[in-house]
Amino acid sequence: MRTAAVPTLPGPAGEAVAVHRVPLAGDWSLWRLSAVRGTGMPVSWLDAFVPPDPDAASEEEARAVSAAAVRALAARPIFVEAVTWQNPAVVRNWLGRFAADPDGRLSRRDQREALVAFLAQRYCAKNETIGFFGPVAWARFVDERSGLTMTGSGGLRSRSVYRETWAVDAVARAFAADPRAAAHLIVRRNPVCDLTGGVLRRPRSRPEELTGAEAVVAAALTQPRRVGELVDTCAGAAAALDRLIARGVVLAGLPIPVQEHPERDLRRHVAGITDPDLRAELTGRLDELDRSVAAVAAAVGDPPALLDALDRLAETFGAITGQAGHRDKPGTPLGRAMVYEDCRRDLDVTIGADLLDDLRTPLALMLDTARWLLAEISVEVERDLTRRYRSLRDRAGGPVALCDLVLAAGDVLNGMPGTAADRVGDDFRERWRELLSTARGAPARMSSAVVAPLVRAVFPAGPVAWRAGRQHSPDLLLRADPAGGRPQWVLGELHLALNTMENRAFLTQADDRAELLDATAADFAGGRFVPVYPPDAPAVTSRTYPPPAMDLPSHYTYWSYTADEGHPEDVDPLPGAGLLVTEEDRRLVVRPAAGGRPARLLEVLGEFLTALVVNRFRVRDPDGHQPRLMLDEVVIARETWHVPLAGIPTPENADYRHRELRQWLIERGMPRFVFVKTADQPKPYLVDRDAPLSLRNLARGVRRSRAEHGDAAAATFTEMLPAPGELWLADADGQRYTSELRVVAYDEMQPNESLCLGDEETRT
Repeated sequence: MRTAAVPTLPGPAGEAVAVHRVPLAGDWSLWRLSAVRGTGMPVSWLDAFVPPDPDAASEEEARAVSAAAVRALAARPIFVEAVTWQNPAVVRNWLGRFAADPDGRLSRRDQREALVAFLAQRYCAKNETIGFFGPVAWARFVDERSGLTMTGSGGLRSRSVYRETWAVDAVARAFAADPRAAAHLIVRRNPVCDLTGGVLRRPRSRPEELTGAEAVVAAALTQPRRVGELVDTCAGAAAALDRLIARGVVLAGLPIPVQEHPERDLRRHVAGITDPDLRAELTGRLDELDRSVAAVAAAVGDPPALLDALDRLAETFGAITGQAGHRDKPGTPLGRAMVYEDCRRDLDVTIGADLLDDLRTPLALMLDTARWLLAEISVEVERDLTRRYRSLRDRAGGPVALCDLVLAAGDVLNGMPGTAADRVGDDFRERWRELLSTARGAPARMSSAVVAPLVRAVFPAGPVAWRAGRQHSPDLLLRADPAGGRPQWVLGELHLALNTMENRAFLTQADDRAELLDATAADFAGGRFVPVYPPDAPAVTSRTYPPPAMDLPSHYTYWSYTADEGHPEDVDPLPGAGLLVTEEDRRLVVRPAAGGRPARLLEVLGEFLTALVVNRFRVRDPDGHQPRLMLDEVVIARETWHVPLAGIPTPENADYRHRELRQWLIERGMPRFVFVKTADQPKPYLVDRDAPLSLRNLARGVRRSRAEHGDAAAATFTEMLPAPGELWLADADGQRYTSELRVVAYDEMQPNESLCLGDEETRT
């Protein structure tokens, strides 16, 4: 396996640190390159929803101000275009007409004005990475400068349209369903099944020996082949192939792996059809789709033209597939179109060493505690998996297939109550209480000098059992001083065991993709196990992780745990049913059925463990009012209020201003802007206590959550920090935008020993 040649520089304690990383403190370093996520619309637009005097505004004035704000926003093409991309039905049904004639009558006014306000608060205050209303920019930690330096207009540098994998797959399935295509379909072994020595291993089945024509067909499918070619070369193949397909041993179709341009795979499949008439017909349909997608790309910036282009694309798609041109996201009423846009913001940022100095020790101490969490979860997960493995082994009377163990341990790998991650998470927060006991004042402040020895004692360093566990992604915000002083760091979320720049949107909008790929190769020089994710897995989308967009076939070892669509670079993954789990020296290991050197089970399951821990860094239990928490000068937790829904005043017949609800927020000391999370809205949304429509949305949300989950359910309110007056990102007109940095932290302590599986070992 190829190993990247990585230049190094001295680390803080004399160790070598790769040049793509900057030393932090202790055993930690940061990638020099980080992504800037932010809104595409300025936060000042939200002021239009606020009456001049929120305390004294009459009912009529509040309604008039709200209606005027909605009309003004609907008159902005950029807002209408954002809604067009996200939910074209809203634009088609009423917003488009209202935008064209904002003085016209708006039916269902209260509901629709509240929706516009809700969307405005998302587009103006919620950091995202999607389209022009969440464009990507880049920042770099540098050694030779100080402070924060920005170049660029803050507008858009480029816009790119991509296709959803699900939509391309729907076209592929429609083509495959045509009886004329039967001989031209691609047949391949189900990637999770193993055929070693003529013995077939399938998930949840005992090994069996294939004989006769079935054995001949299975042996012929060491590589995918067309049905017609296989039938022509193997006697009795047709009937045997049908039987193998019916049993799930062989898959037939036009597979579309998740990747940046899935349409290229489909065009390649069609180009291989030997029937010239069918090939020409299907190519013509692809050409028609290409023209429709090109029309969408040409219409960006023009909402009516964009809506028309999306509608025509949907018509073309529907004519080919018989399906609607959108799909519903699970659990939400929003539709997802067949295409999406990602954009590059015209902004480049450098962050000087003086700002990094403020962050070094506090962030390193936080990461030290995160390392303990991962190490302990490793131990506890292996303990739970061992019990589950022994039960399966005793029933099977021998080794257990990896895919069977994964299925049987779904509760463990999903962190259900009482399982390893849940137990360790409770212990983690209990240990953090010792650190929090040192906090003094309001806001609560801790000192690194006091906390550091406690961290070493309470969170002793240990090994992390999987490669991705050496990377973490803090979301960092900079709080600008309106008086011109040095900005202050604010820690948002700390995503564990994951480089959040593995989301495809960052790779496609990178100025230098090779830089990201080389940095990833350097961090995983010893290799990494990665499952091939099926496109229909709940967490899989076309533009986010998983699967990892920074994909390195030269470094990674792939395996299949179900009937996936294959790897986009035609890598042959290891079959999960042919990876056998055994216990050696009181540790679970995985070996191929064909024999070879083992790999540790937790290493092979690394990506599953990442999904288990990624959002488990929580230092405080939600409990009443919790003040802002600082470690030195870094804000490591914002001020929060956790309250039962039953205590929030939301009467159905409240006046339009929701004065009682507003007063309730004020009495609890909440600032004007807070983010709210309830059971019915797991993603936080902004509430502006001075905007009647925002209060209306909060009241409706609380009532809905109470109806679904009962009065015992709770809502969590979190201060908006930085506040609107403390934002640093501005465009050429001086308009301010919320933003955050997606940063990658790297654990220099973890050894880069060999990654083994099979006859050869990965070399470091």
